Amino acid sequence: MIGYVPPEIFYGLIITCIIACFFVGHAMDGVIGSSGFGVLGNMLVLTTGLFLGIFLADLGGLAVSKIEVVAGAGLVGAFGSLLVLVLLKHLFMRVE
Repeated sequence: MIGYVPPEIFYGLIITCIIACFFVGHAMDGVIGSSGFGVLGNMLVLTTGLFLGIFLADLGGLAVSKIEVVAGAGLVGAFGSLLVLVLLKHLFMRVE
């Protein structure tokens, strides 16, 4: 899938995803509060989870040529990674 996208569009999509993750990370910082990782930390977790979700969907054999699959895998990866890391942080803060 990535091999068929021109480089200009590919880099534009990456920058758009990073900007969207910044805004969502800012919103999640207000919602989660002290259990989160700050605005930039949430953005990094969301961005990494987004690309990891798309990569795992491609690795799992899903049809990543369809935009619905890519969007779903990206959203599940982004919010799933944020959920798991926030839960782990909350558990580790509770142990102390």
